[in-house]
Amino acid sequence: MNYDIDFCLSKDSLRKSKNSSPVKLEKKKLKNGITFVTESFSSFPSLCAGIWMRGGSRTEPSEINGSSHFVEHAVFKGTKSLSYTQIYKAFDKMGGVIDAFTSREIMGFHFRVQKRHFKEAFSILSEILFEPIFPEDEIERERKVIIEEIKMVNDSPSDVVADLFMQRAYGNHPLGRPVQGSEKIISKMPLDSLKKRHKNLIASENLIFTATGDVEMSELFEASKKYLPLIPESKTESFGAPHFFPGIKVFEKNHLEQSQIVIGFESERASSKKRYALAVLANLLGGTMSSRLFTEIREKLGLVYSISSEHIGQYDGGIFVVQAASSHEATPGTVKETLRVLSDFCRTGPNKEELEIAKENLIGGLILSLESTSSRMGRIARNELYFGKQFDVQETIKGIEKVNSPTLLSLARETFNPKKMNVVILGKKNALKGVDFSVLERKW
Repeated sequence: MNYDIDFCLSKDSLRKSKNSSPVKLEKKKLKNGITFVTESFSSFPSLCAGIWMRGGSRTEPSEINGSSHFVEHAVFKGTKSLSYTQIYKAFDKMGGVIDAFTSREIMGFHFRVQKRHFKEAFSILSEILFEPIFPEDEIERERKVIIEEIKMVNDSPSDVVADLFMQRAYGNHPLGRPVQGSEKIISKMPLDSLKKRHKNLIASENLIFTATGDVEMSELFEASKKYLPLIPESKTESFGAPHFFPGIKVFEKNHLEQSQIVIGFESERASSKKRYALAVLANLLGGTMSSRLFTEIREKLGLVYSISSEHIGQYDGGIFVVQAASSHEATPGTVKETLRVLSDFCRTGPNKEELEIAKENLIGGLILSLESTSSRMGRIARNELYFGKQFDVQETIKGIEKVNSPTLLSLARETFNPKKMNVVILGKKNALKGVDFSVLERKW
């Protein structure tokens, strides 16, 4: 196979100290679409490497919803030369960890080991992904495991309400379907469908190879060469653009001790220029124990144990979500007071102190995450997946620092619009008794 390089870049970071060597960021992209990114520094005793895939569950046809997650499990059940027990024992013996996840837009397979075990660990990870054998007896056992996982999710009210919100907000679009699928679909999913789904997922344009820590680009590229011929040279599956549906819906679950509340608004994509302001807005409103929603709803009124806000950016859209749980009796008050807090913010914007706290909290969290090779690898992978390029940490910090009060006020007024709002509650039918959503009408 000819490993043609489409482009290659290298950047030595200016981040230096007396006790550490420079951080070197490198990227290679082959003409078939496979991308390699490394962030090299020798100051850590461990390294983290992974293989990431664009797409996730949102590229699945409805009849095989949950197949990507099923594939994530299935590839660990054995390869041409390794049984599943040998895979797990190998990492236990190395003193390392291997893990994987599936989301609506991304799949990730990654490990963390000592430097001396890199070649062995990467070989096993690659073999899992590119040479699985899908043994029928093991797949049938794993099917039962996944069904148990689905039941576990269905027993978690916070997970259930999150899936119900996505279903209501995105309708029949794949983003509206649960990542794990349903028991009905998973129990009948043919083995051939799993194999076909696996082949589509590992298409060359889907793949990003990453590594952080005491590892060089040359090592990552060399370790992958054996497996590159096994990767189909095909384009990534196209995404159908989502449409956000406003609405209000209460799902009755009287046996629950609490109501689960999601108040969501249509928002910006992950790569939006407004992403820094949205991160600050979410942190200021519900990201910390001194945030406005936490202070007003929990500390002053005692209506909830937890309440949070988050901006979730997608490839081609996004949502701004406030999520909380409260007793059935307190649910109308919780919703009413949450709307009041959002409305008040749209009138006056942030005060100086809470803006400074939100920005410094985000910057501090980012800097602290640099102490983890896993966090660093996740950051460079997501940069590549959502932006197609890398950002220096200082660039992100500057983006956060530039956010000001007028920007947040304008963004809040744009975001907290009842015409772009979807509310889902898992609780009792009177959960919204006396709640007036008109407080969010544009009266400022």
